[in-house]
Amino acid sequence: MRLRQLLLPLSIISLLSACASNHHRVQPRDYSKFQQSNPHSILVMLPTNASVDVKAPYAVMAQTTQPLAESGYYVFPVALVHETFKDNGLNDGAEIQAADLKKIRQVYNPDAILYLNVENYGTKYKVISSVTTVTVNAKLVDAKDGSVIWTGRKNITVDSSNNSNNNGLFSLMVNAVITQISDKVSDRAYKIAGVVDTNLLSAQERNGILYGPYSPKYKKPITTIEPAN
Repeated sequence: MRLRQLLLPLSIISLLSACASNHHRVQPRDYSKFQQSNPHSILVMLPTNASVDVKAPYAVMAQTTQPLAESGYYVFPVALVHETFKDNGLNDGAEIQAADLKKIRQVYNPDAILYLNVENYGTKYKVISSVTTVTVNAKLVDAKDGSVIWTGRKNITVDSSNNSNNNGLFSLMVNAVITQISDKVSDRAYKIAGVVDTNLLSAQERNGILYGPYSPKYKKPITTIEPAN
């Protein structure tokens, strides 16, 4: 009887520990296709645009170079690449992303191609708040055969009401209008797009791309990030 009383609490503790361990365990992402492709250079295509802002694809594309380069990749100059497509009669993201892989290899010979889609971009007025949202989908493709080696998605929303004081409904509405006008003039979405690109395309982010050959962390063991308790 005494032994049973001692073992019962221990078994409960073990069970709870196992449940907690399973709850916090993060399934590692499968990077086998990425590692097999082993890209050294990345060509960034002009994003397709599902938002209502015509500036969105350019804002997102312009800020992709830094996180990719800092992760250890050679990134073809995005402005020059876009001009080349324009000179060949391809102007928007949909046309450019439909370009034949064989022709892209003949011109640039990249190891991988980054396709992006802007789901949301801009500031909206919502009675007593001004909300700025940027959402981007990404797909990295092996330029040799078109196979997808990595995908990602990032959304960031900033609500001006989180910074408002309790000054009454009328004041909140006025502040929201002022904030919206200010955000559009300063293009707050552009700044947020830079944060989205960094969080989406940086190798140091969980489920991001792997470090490239020009990084000291290239081919180092992948560490799994555990969520906070």
